[in-house]
Amino acid sequence: MDTIGENIGWVNRRVAEASHRAGRHADEVTLVAVSKTASAEAIELAFKAGLRHFGESRIQEAEPKIERLAHLRPAVTWHLVGHLQSNKARLAADIFDIIHSVDSVKLAERLSKTTKARICP
Repeated sequence: MDTIGENIGWVNRRVAEASHRAGRHADEVTLVAVSKTASAEAIELAFKAGLRHFGESRIQEAEPKIERLAHLRPAVTWHLVGHLQSNKARLAADIFDIIHSVDSVKLAERLSKTTKARICP
């Protein structure tokens, strides 16, 4: 497996096989590529190979990537997968589509006041 596209193909086959064994359809599974150490260029290659969901764990590293890749269509779905401090809730809600890391009532309340993002339990 030499390329991002080959790796994605391999993962998609594994997802399809596991889904079949579980009696589910592979299209019920969302593959989220955690791109926190990847460059914008690598993310764009993965996008061209078919990925649409990318996860970042730090707002300050994600923000420039999200801005740089805003031209991609259909639009990327950005996931926040790392810890989120409540003082950064507004910014996170502004730049991420889905937030997976809500770990307190205080944070949930802040997000509910500002959010366009979906919060995943």
